[in-house]
Amino acid sequence: MFYAIFSLRCYITETEMNTGEKMKDYIKIDNLKDCCGCGACVNICPCGAIEMKENEMGFFYPEVDEEKCVGCGQCRKVCVFCEKSVGANGEPLVYAAVTKNKEVLSQSSSGGIFTELAEAVIEKGGAVLGAAWDEDFSLRHICVNDKSNLDKLRGSKYVQSATGDTFKKAEELLKSGQYVCYSGTPCQIAGLKAFLKKGYDNLLTIDLICHGVPSVKMLRDDLAYFAKKKKIDIKDIKFRDKKYGWGVKGSLNGATANVKYNENTSPYYFYFLGGEVYRESCYNCRFPCEGRQGDITLGDYWGIRQELVSKMNGADIENGISCVLVNSDKGKKWLSGIESRLLMCASDRKSVEKRNKQLTGASVPTPEHNRLVKMYKENGYDAFIYGFKKNYKKRAVGFVKSLIPKKIKRKLAQLKG
Repeated sequence: MFYAIFSLRCYITETEMNTGEKMKDYIKIDNLKDCCGCGACVNICPCGAIEMKENEMGFFYPEVDEEKCVGCGQCRKVCVFCEKSVGANGEPLVYAAVTKNKEVLSQSSSGGIFTELAEAVIEKGGAVLGAAWDEDFSLRHICVNDKSNLDKLRGSKYVQSATGDTFKKAEELLKSGQYVCYSGTPCQIAGLKAFLKKGYDNLLTIDLICHGVPSVKMLRDDLAYFAKKKKIDIKDIKFRDKKYGWGVKGSLNGATANVKYNENTSPYYFYFLGGEVYRESCYNCRFPCEGRQGDITLGDYWGIRQELVSKMNGADIENGISCVLVNSDKGKKWLSGIESRLLMCASDRKSVEKRNKQLTGASVPTPEHNRLVKMYKENGYDAFIYGFKKNYKKRAVGFVKSLIPKKIKRKLAQLKG
């Protein structure tokens, strides 16, 4: 059985020119930076000829079974990552917001706005699709229609999620008249919209302020390293654990113990925050410059000014504040519907962008990136451990900074702002 990796453009081979045979119309990934792995091509294929396959870095790319392929070209037409406009929205309305529900807030990475929106959709008999952990610590999109299962979708997950067949699932629900909330990275939302081919009044899309995504393979390698080093049987991951306050400090939880999981303890976490192990397409992402893809964009309101917090009727900055960008009339309607559940204050995009650079441009690969990629291909996870130890001084400075109480650091940030 012959497999071929697909392209972003249709092309004519030497065989076609010599024989006059008509070549099948499909896409081919000539450069890894040209595919974000959104899965739109897999979902659109009418004959199930496309499958996502893992490469040596652990990232998934579409492969096509030419024996099944009928050459319809739909996989090429649905690809929106590099070449086509996907109807990016204009200037958004911007808010600082936090849920009034203290339990939801404590379990959320920032202000708990996703949960409030998701619950509103479910209350209307709808379904929510978002990223959830599997038992083997892979990450995939699932469909939830009960509030009790929303905890699976809540919280930051610093790894790429597989959308699987959830674009088709969303379309099925939408056509049946149900409300649907789909949450994901900007490229996943763009892929969903391209797959659907038309707008739906009953669809709410939420995109996240995304820095970039490492692979599941890298994460599993890190967890295996951590489990052996700390002698812990890992049952659960929290990249952002509120018991350490609002920030980027996480934990790994086992049956009998839990340990800190952050840039000072984990090679994976260290390189993620440094922007050095993302998918190649993340450094080529056009969406930050072209506008948001979701009806609503959610992220952390890092560096929020105290005078803004004071207008939110008792919000506690130590528990997390979300920035909310409302990009469409539909987004405005849904946010208005949950306003009574929130402490909220109008802000502006410029203030949010100060500490969320991914709103203005893609992440930039560091010189360390190419070295890590080369060494990871040659030596596997040992490359991460070697670099992690080599950068001990950088981590030591980070550790010293982490000892400064958060309230003092935020006061200093507010004074600078």
